[in-house]
Order: sequence, then structure tokens, then C-alpha cells
Amino acid sequence: MKSYDLIVVGAGPGGSAAALTAAEAGLRTLLLERAESPGEKNASGFALSSKAWRDFPFIREMELPSMRWCRKCVAHFLSPPPEMEERFAVSSGPSRRMSYPEARDFFTVGMLRREFDPHLAGLAVGAGAELRTRSLVTGLVRESGRVVGVTVEGGEEFRAPVTIGADGVLSPVARLAGLREKWRPHEVTSVCIIDFKASREVMDDVIHDAGFQAYFGPGMGGNFLIAYTDGVHVGGPGVTNSLVSRVVRSRSKPARELLETVAAPPLQRLLRAIRAEPLEWQAHCLSWMDRMPENIHCGGLMLVGDAAGLPEPLYAEGVWQAMYSGRLAAEVAVEALEERDTSAAFLASYRERLQESPVGQEFVAGVQLRQLFELLGDPEACGELEEMAVDLAVHLLMSGQEPKAEAMARVFPILMENIPTVTTLARIYLPLLLQVGEEKLRFYSALARGLRRLLERFPWEL
Repeated sequence: MKSYDLIVVGAGPGGSAAALTAAEAGLRTLLLERAESPGEKNASGFALSSKAWRDFPFIREMELPSMRWCRKCVAHFLSPPPEMEERFAVSSGPSRRMSYPEARDFFTVGMLRREFDPHLAGLAVGAGAELRTRSLVTGLVRESGRVVGVTVEGGEEFRAPVTIGADGVLSPVARLAGLREKWRPHEVTSVCIIDFKASREVMDDVIHDAGFQAYFGPGMGGNFLIAYTDGVHVGGPGVTNSLVSRVVRSRSKPARELLETVAAPPLQRLLRAIRAEPLEWQAHCLSWMDRMPENIHCGGLMLVGDAAGLPEPLYAEGVWQAMYSGRLAAEVAVEALEERDTSAAFLASYRERLQESPVGQEFVAGVQLRQLFELLGDPEACGELEEMAVDLAVHLLMSGQEPKAEAMARVFPILMENIPTVTTLARIYLPLLLQVGEEKLRFYSALARGLRRLLERFPWEL
């Protein structure tokens, strides 16, 4: 039996961030990984949010071969199957109104987990953590009602006053600790992914920095494409079910929806243009909740990342959340050891601080955020939204077939004809606005300024 200050189970982004933080604080830290190496079971591409560059200094120095910076996002709205041709598209760079400089520069960086995970684990090892691979945790050691260690396959035992469970959505640690038996049906979604290899030179010309492209359509929810250096990833967190209502979701077929999207003419044209070749198909589960999870700690134990159910409620983004929660859990572990108190009552500060953190703030108005995108799972509502968007864009910006003034004068009637759709959006958006607090005040202030400017410019002399 070996003793440590902290045991971290799982060498993914959350576990490695926890181990790095703890090792830098001087804790004797053991990082356990069941695979042959970190990232082995997560070979696909993913997009890391600009929030990681804001929050983690070591990310700013990271250079991986697969990294592609995304400074433009494109949303494609398709007609219903079987045609699935593009009806409407929106392309945008970062907004200057974003609250931190990294977000004003880029959206995400696409890369491969098989590069990112070993890099992060390597930083933890470099800081002094001990990494043991091929170590599947099969049991927890308890004393006086607290977790004080783990046993791995083969019977070897490791002891530590605090354990952090970072072992993914199925988390054996959470189950062994009695924090949950399994996720309830509405707390998890199915995820299907296809990775493609492509020509880097051609991708530089065709995709360039438009590294995030979403594909929506009536009744199909949404799928997205993430670009990295020499390939693309179609699917992933926030795909298929995660943008479909819970009612529709129970009837959906994620694999079929993904294959239909890949077969859609607009995406096929893009894949041909970059000379894409399919590499790998993956399917797995992802925790996906619209409220901050409750049972994420007990005496001697804290859960982080997917094990805690922390992917955010809109797109199910999870890597940054895992890293942030891992670092926070390690900081609480340091404090617990200093106070010699690893009780559930002391470790409750982990969830309290997580609730107040940017991770917890992602769940503010989570129900309303989910409802906003549930519209995409409703064929009728999504179709109406698409038609309204097309009508407004054409009459405001692109009408060359009719007199411009006459076309623009139709904008108000278009809105009036779509009152049910506009009302549905308002019914979702206004409660969300009321929950945000500061943003509510900004809204009323902006509304007042807009009305004042409108009144100042109105030709009253007429």
C-alpha cells in the first residue's frame, strides 16, 4: 500500500488539471489512468474554447501539431430531408462586445484529444505528479464514512485523505461512492462522431479560419464540423440529441441524423473540396443537464468534469468545464489538508464555489437556454424560423428583383405574419433575461438609448 496526499482518478483534461494544480501546490499526487496512455480512448478532434486561454496560463504556451484557430463561425440552415439544401447561412467573426480579450480575438481552437490529453498529463507529471496507466479503479477504501483511498484491478491499494473522480460520464468512482447509481434518461444524451482526414494545404484555402460550422434543419436538431490542422470532426458534444427537445429526443436516431447531415449536399461539397477521407466512427454517452448537479462530493471525495455532469446546458461543451472544475477541486483539497478536515461538510465548499464560478454561471437560465434550441428539434417551428430569416434577409439586404423601398417596406408585415414564432422566442428569451441580473439592466438601458435616438431622428416636421 502506498500513501499520497491526493489521488486523481482519470487523466483526461479534468484529472490532469487537478493533478497539475495539486502537484504545483506541493501535494504528493497520484494520477491514475485506465488506458495505456492519456487520450488513447479519445482519439477524435474537439474545439477548445477561448475561455481556456483566459483561465489557464499554461494553455497560452501550448503548441500542438493539430491546432487550427477558429476566428469565424458559420451556421448553415438546411431544408428538410431528403433535399437538405442550404436555405440560409450566417457567418461571423468574434464580437467586440465580448468581456475578455481572447474572446474578441477567436472563438475556439480545433485540435486532437490524442495530442491534448498527453500534453496536459505531461504538465502534471512535470510538476511532480505520479502517473500510473493501465490502472482501473475497482473499489474505494473507506474509514469513518470517508473515502481514504482506492483499489485498482489486481487488488493494489493506494491511500490518500482526498480523492478526485475525473473518470468520465460513466464514472465508476461516482457509483462506488454512492453519489449516483446511474444517470437518469433526461440527464444524458447519445453522441455520434465521424472524423475525416484531409489535405492541410487545401483546408488552409477552403476552410482557413472558419473552423466551426454548424448544420441545422427542421426536425434534425443540429450537427457541427470542427476543423483541425489536417482534418475535420463532424458530430460530437452538442450534436444530434443535445439540440433536440427531450420529447423529440426520445424518438430521435442520433446515428441516422448524423449520417443524413454528412450526406447533405452542402456538407458533401465541403468534404469533397478539402479531399476528406473518413478515418473513424465513434458513439458514446455524454451527461447533459439544464441545472447545476447536486451530488458531486462526499467525505474525502469530489467529482469533476463529465463525472460530475458539468457539460454546459446549451452546446454540451465540456473540456474547459472539466479543467476548471479539476483545478477548483484541487484547490479545495489543498485547503482541506491544511485544515485537516476532509469531511463532506468541508468539501461542500467545492460545489458552492463551483456554483459561483464561470462553470456554474453556464447553468444560469439553463432551462430557457435549452428551450431556445429545442425549437430546432420541432420541424414546424424550425421551418418557420428558417422561412422568416430568409424573408427578412432577402427583403432587407438582397432584394434586387423589386424596388428596394417596396421590398424593405415588407419587413414589418413579415414580422406581423410571424407573430406566433416571434412570441415563442420572446416567451423563452424574456425569462432568461430576468435571470441574468446585470444583463437585464443593460437591456433596459440599451432599450432606452435606442428609443431616445429613434425619437431624435424621427422627422416630426412631417
